[in-house]
Amino acid sequence: MKATIKAPPVGRIAITQLIILVIMVVAISPVDATAAYSILIGGVIQIGPHAYFTRLAFRYLGARQAPEILRAIHKGETGKLLLTAVLFALAFSFIEPLHLPGLFLSYGAMIIVQWFCAVKVLNHR
Repeated sequence: MKATIKAPPVGRIAITQLIILVIMVVAISPVDATAAYSILIGGVIQIGPHAYFTRLAFRYLGARQAPEILRAIHKGETGKLLLTAVLFALAFSFIEPLHLPGLFLSYGAMIIVQWFCAVKVLNHR
């Protein structure tokens, strides 16, 4: 028996985030190249791990898959946190100069974009 509940189109959230991130980078690059690539890095540090989590979390559907869904969410959240920490560590270790306000502001901005997109996607259904 197939699941009657379809997965929400959460993949669109990452695409929307990437579009907004590229617009931010293109807008700031004529002013400050260091800030531009720092903004790009901060956004990717948020988008990449969250996309990993989303892929795992919505892999299974239906009430019969509840144990697998729970395991996938736990694995996805653990992986997301580890990936985020590793990506921040790599950025701080290997990228110089790094515009820290741009890095952290774009990371936070992508979280806010994710929230608004998630609300829109879930309310649209």
